[in-house]
This record gives sequence, C-alpha cells and structure tokens, in this order.
Amino acid sequence: MLALCYRYTGNKEDAEEIFQQSFYLIYKNIGQLKDPKAISGWIKRIFVNTSIHYLQDRRKNYMTKNIDEVINYDNHINDAISDLELGELRKLIQELPNGRREIFNMFVIEGYSHQEIAEKLNISIGTSKSQLFDARKMLIEALHRIATFEDNAIQKKIG
Repeated sequence: MLALCYRYTGNKEDAEEIFQQSFYLIYKNIGQLKDPKAISGWIKRIFVNTSIHYLQDRRKNYMTKNIDEVINYDNHINDAISDLELGELRKLIQELPNGRREIFNMFVIEGYSHQEIAEKLNISIGTSKSQLFDARKMLIEALHRIATFEDNAIQKKIG
C-alpha cells in the first residue's frame, strides 16, 4: 500500500503521510465494512481515495488499463519497453509532472474512467483526457530516447 501511495505522490514523505492517514481511516471505519471477504478491496479503495484527497488538498493550497494500450508504441519503443526493468518504467512514470502522473496512475493503473477521474479531482473530462494525452506523449518521448541511446550503444560496440 505504501507503493500505491508513492505512485500518486512521487515522494516518500507524502506517501508515508498518506499511508498513516489511510490506516487511521481503516481503524476508524472498520465497523462500516459489511462483507469481511471484501476487506482487501475496501482497504485499497481507502488508500486510493486518501491519496486523491491528499493531492486535491495540496493542489488547492498550491493552485494503472494497460500501459501497452495507453502508450500505443511502435516496434522501436516496443524493444525499449521489453528491455526496461519494472523499476525503470516506474521511474519514468514518477518523473511525470504531478497532475499528469496522478491522472496516468488513476486511468492506467487503477482503471478509473475519465468521468470518474473528473469527479474525484474536480476537473473537467477534457482536462483528464488532455493530461493523459500529455503523459503518454512524455512517456513515448522518454522511451524513444532510451531506444535511441541503446541503438547507439549497440552500434558503437559493433562498429
């Protein structure tokens, strides 16, 4: 769950704060759980919602589908993704600007629709779509840089 919080915030301190807040909410509201078999989903939803609310509050103060489907990459990028370790891919996602990273995580990793994202973040559907488009574009550019770098490194070894 700490990793889930980190995906939303991009930094350890905020993720730890959300983690603690979420466990407090779980403890406080455990009596509201109707089906004990659904506890894992219920807990995850609390962590996701706490992360979203935390970021909304921070935004006010400062005014997961599949990655393959979202990025729509070509064969050149496909090779780069294949060679990336999961940690490296997570790092690329963490390097996205806050709003883009948040919407990318909600849409791609958590499976929210643009309508749901718009409602939860109090933004328009168009803003959600635009931020996801920009996040995709940034990830594609980063993957192109990685693929080009690897191609150049291979050519130097061969060359």
